[in-house]
Amino acid sequence: MGKVSLLGICIFIILFSSVAADAISIENLKKFDVPEKDFWDPVLSPDGTKIAYVAYDEAYLQQIFAINPDGTGEKKLTSDAFKKWGLSWGTDKIAYVSLGKDGLEKIYVMNPDGTENRQLILDNTRQGSSAWSAPSWSPDGRLLIYTSRDEKEDPKLYMVNSDGTGKKLVLEGAFRQWSPSFSPDGKNIVYVSYNERYKEELFITDISGNSRRQLTFDEIKKNNPVWGPDGTITYVSYETITSSGEKIFSINQDGTGRKLFVDSDFKQLSPSFSLDGRKFSYAAIDLTGMVKLGVGDVAGAVSASPSPTPETTMTQPAHTTPVVEKEPAGTGDVLWTMFIILAVVVAALLIILVIADFMGKK
Repeated sequence: MGKVSLLGICIFIILFSSVAADAISIENLKKFDVPEKDFWDPVLSPDGTKIAYVAYDEAYLQQIFAINPDGTGEKKLTSDAFKKWGLSWGTDKIAYVSLGKDGLEKIYVMNPDGTENRQLILDNTRQGSSAWSAPSWSPDGRLLIYTSRDEKEDPKLYMVNSDGTGKKLVLEGAFRQWSPSFSPDGKNIVYVSYNERYKEELFITDISGNSRRQLTFDEIKKNNPVWGPDGTITYVSYETITSSGEKIFSINQDGTGRKLFVDSDFKQLSPSFSLDGRKFSYAAIDLTGMVKLGVGDVAGAVSASPSPTPETTMTQPAHTTPVVEKEPAGTGDVLWTMFIILAVVVAALLIILVIADFMGKK
């Protein structure tokens, strides 16, 4: 077999490998207003049937609410006067960050219906801040990983049992660590830290803290990494160092395939997946600052994002049924079909090259 044929086959294999390993797309994307005007930190329930978020109640106090993915069935879960942020929904508990009696940030846990709300770790440390992002539950709900300060007052990763016992430092190191997230198998953690030039990058470590691997190298500010389906990781960052609006990106575990996860909106925050990785939600922000709740279904792998489409801003009076905005359907399917056609064409060309090479040797 000639060199041309061998080269063609290699290209063919590489093409299929890159498509199979590429990032995940979102289909059936919808955006709607929640009943409250201002909200933040939305997070999906493990089964994808509810979304919790923080918003102001009638007394303009920050509370946690839960709602169905279609915008119906809103329920207020908390009623105290303290600020709240950093939501994480585990198998049977919701964790969040609020202020304790000592005035420091503390992690609280409660049942999904708002009952049995309590402070998780009874010590005098700071257990979260708006800059450190939310804690993260292990897939089985037995462990919680979060950011706190060490004896040098540097933010580091700590792990604790679901009952608040067994607190331990996860990873030694001189650099600050924050915004951790468990992998779907519970064996690894992705988090944000500094490289040697003190630029924010994503790193992966195992839960024992015995390894540390840098995942990104673009030196662009990052936060809120969340493990998605099929080994992908989504996180909040910027397209370039000079960009003004945060967007949600995805990347493979080997650091390849960086792309916009949802190619729309002026800003995007708070990526969240259901436990099986089939449902996705996030906060979509337009040019006016209006925040909408985005929800969608995780689809097959594609290597290009759909083109941005104009969005219509639809405001709702407080405590009314939200109006849903639906993104154009089928974009991911069209791209996937294009790749299949391209692969077939390449395969046909390679077959012709192989036959021509074989006939030339006769």
